[in-house]
Amino acid sequence: MNNAKAFGSVLARTRKEQGFSNAYQFFKSVGGSKSLGLAFVSYWDMERGKKLPKSWRLKAIMAALGVEQYSPKAKELIRAYFKALSGSDELVQTLSAPASSGADLSGSELVETATSKALEQLSVNLTIEQWRLCARDTVTFRCQYFLFNTAGWITVRELSDATKFKPEAVRKALKALASGGLVDFAKDKARGLFATKLVELLTATPATAAIKAALLKHLKAWLEDSKRIDSKRITVRMSKANLDIYRQHLKKTVNLASIYSNSEEDRRDSDIYIIDASIFQTFSRD
Repeated sequence: MNNAKAFGSVLARTRKEQGFSNAYQFFKSVGGSKSLGLAFVSYWDMERGKKLPKSWRLKAIMAALGVEQYSPKAKELIRAYFKALSGSDELVQTLSAPASSGADLSGSELVETATSKALEQLSVNLTIEQWRLCARDTVTFRCQYFLFNTAGWITVRELSDATKFKPEAVRKALKALASGGLVDFAKDKARGLFATKLVELLTATPATAAIKAALLKHLKAWLEDSKRIDSKRITVRMSKANLDIYRQHLKKTVNLASIYSNSEEDRRDSDIYIIDASIFQTFSRD
């Protein structure tokens, strides 16, 4: 496989992972040529490895796919793109190689780098069908959250006591989750398959809009029943460029909670928390 085809393969796989079953569905659902500035056959040629996009067009395609700029998926696409341009991986490896021991990195930068690496290794992406399963109803939604954050086998009775749902409803939810490859369910016990992983949130795309809306509805109802532990609020004026920079810092800060997470903690001495960092735009000029 030549480098252009390797890039096309990564692009096609990323498109599928973002919830678009085929190239034409993606092209039409994001607005077609008006949105992407190219004909469908041109995009199709990229996935087939017949041509490479301009760098600015690749950025637009990534945005249309819902791939965040600094995410592992973005890095994989960009790496494949520059490998195809240069004909080898040598120059890209130089950029991604770890800094030497003498590099001038502050303590906070070292911690941030180490944390980012750890989170990348722990992260896992669910399929769009698995997310659709999680959003099917309130019982399934809350059961999967509990099992995603708890290691080991849990009885139906324990899960019923924790979620306050009847055992029959919990058992039905567990069977559904097991059918989607999200949990193991045997007799009267269940075990989450991603308790030691950081499950990446579902990316917002036209294909995932309905699922995102259902998940958000379940989450809002859950938060209304939950106890607020802490909060911090500040109002600032900033440019959109600075907002983009701050959002990256905020995401890393929120993800730092995973460093303190331990799904194997004794359930008598630990609880499950939802950390929700939101930014609201006010006095908008738009």
